[in-house]
Amino acid sequence: MTALIKLRIVQEVGRLVRVRSWRNHGWITCLQFFILALASTAAALGDEAVYQVLIIDGQNNHRWQETTPLIKATLETTGRFHVDVATTPPQGGDMSTFAPDFSKYDVVVSNYNGDSWSETTKAAFVDFVRGGGGFVSVHAADNAFPDWPEYNEMIGLGGWGGRNEKFGPYVRYRDGKFVKDTSPGRGGSHGKRHPFLIICRDVEHPITRGIPTSFFQAEDELYAQLRGPAANMDVLATAYSDPQTGGTGEHEPILMTIHYGQGRVFHTTLGHDTTAMRGAAFQITLQRGTEWAASGKVTQPAVTSAQLSDKEPIMHDPQELKFPQSNDAVDFGAIPDINAGDWVALFDGESLSGWVQRNGTAKYAVAEGTIRGVTEKGSPNSFLCTERDYSDFELTFEVKVDDELNSGCQIRSKSLPEYNNGRVHGPQVEIEASPGEAGYIYGEATGRGWLSPHQRPTKVMKNGQWNRFVIRAVGPRIQTWINGQKIEDLFDPTSYQEGFIGLQVHGVGNRGPFEVRWRDIRVREIK
Repeated sequence: MTALIKLRIVQEVGRLVRVRSWRNHGWITCLQFFILALASTAAALGDEAVYQVLIIDGQNNHRWQETTPLIKATLETTGRFHVDVATTPPQGGDMSTFAPDFSKYDVVVSNYNGDSWSETTKAAFVDFVRGGGGFVSVHAADNAFPDWPEYNEMIGLGGWGGRNEKFGPYVRYRDGKFVKDTSPGRGGSHGKRHPFLIICRDVEHPITRGIPTSFFQAEDELYAQLRGPAANMDVLATAYSDPQTGGTGEHEPILMTIHYGQGRVFHTTLGHDTTAMRGAAFQITLQRGTEWAASGKVTQPAVTSAQLSDKEPIMHDPQELKFPQSNDAVDFGAIPDINAGDWVALFDGESLSGWVQRNGTAKYAVAEGTIRGVTEKGSPNSFLCTERDYSDFELTFEVKVDDELNSGCQIRSKSLPEYNNGRVHGPQVEIEASPGEAGYIYGEATGRGWLSPHQRPTKVMKNGQWNRFVIRAVGPRIQTWINGQKIEDLFDPTSYQEGFIGLQVHGVGNRGPFEVRWRDIRVREIK
């Protein structure tokens, strides 16, 4: 039974309990037990829930017939959303017939800009969001309903439709902070369509925490001069509206979140047409923003600069960027159980059988049942590597490193004669004392630098003591834990997906000697 089917059963049975008046107490007990049992089963799948999404379209001054399928595919390819579409009557039609049951959904995504909904539908939507439902406004949806006060509060900022200073201020990013500009003027403008650089201004929000701090969007309309109540609003990202492209010369809000009652709203101004929606910037931020609107959290893996580049727009069909999901072999929502399953020791505690040193002159030896690595003055980075390669696996080990030494664990790495004379290169899980960047992922000798989009120093490492690392690498997804605390969850289809495991002794110049020790090194391959 799939997670989606389980979730739908739980929802439907829950609905029956809410709407039926059961006279037999035994029925209530059985139903409650059934719900709890199914909920426990769903919980066992981890934190990767499947959310119910409703896209609204039917009228728009943009080609909604082309863009709605792309929005739907962008969301469904994550495996976290089940998407329905509600299409309104055409312009001038009987809007009283448009009455979706919002209560069936976790989040509503608007690809709509047209005739006003009926008062009944508008009231139901306000109740839905205010009561805790999620709402996502896509591009021209912020042009809609200028005369609907509650809607203007939900989107924070809007444009066109006669909006002006009476609707609220402009929001500007100036001198390192956001200011509200109450000067008179129109609401809504844009210059020529062009690619543009988006800069994250709030990198701690769940939506932006797992993506690079700046990245290019594909050719799109850069909305400017939006104005509105701007209450309970956080601007996550801006883009410079360049006068050379007909812009305002201001850093304009591009991605926003708004709290409305108990509900969460994600507002993206991206997505003018199919070209814009094939941009990775639109797709990844929509996926993450929709999950946050639905749940208040983002469980999707972080992405590297290879997926969101600050050099050029990344383009692809939505179906190509698939995030690996939990299956019978692995639950991405939980830390691997190192005490269960077919784990195989990579170190026998007595010899370095199965290992080979590559690069550098650091000394590796067996000492007191551990692998001991000691720095050598003047040596470059050294690596003790498994003789065989691994593709999909879970790995665990304990490590103790001198506070003065930086180390790491290579995963799915290579040493090729044609690449820098055999230089070890590939993803590396960082090992260093607290406070530090232990557990984050670096592209060793790849020229890519950090693969983790953000490396916030943590104190999870216990200095001078043994620390338990757990690493999972399945397909393009890499997850890390230290001492039971999750550090990284990364989507990285650019790196090798097969290669050796390596234990690094970092070069230290003329300092040292310093040492790092490993023990209880085990792997569980995932077939």
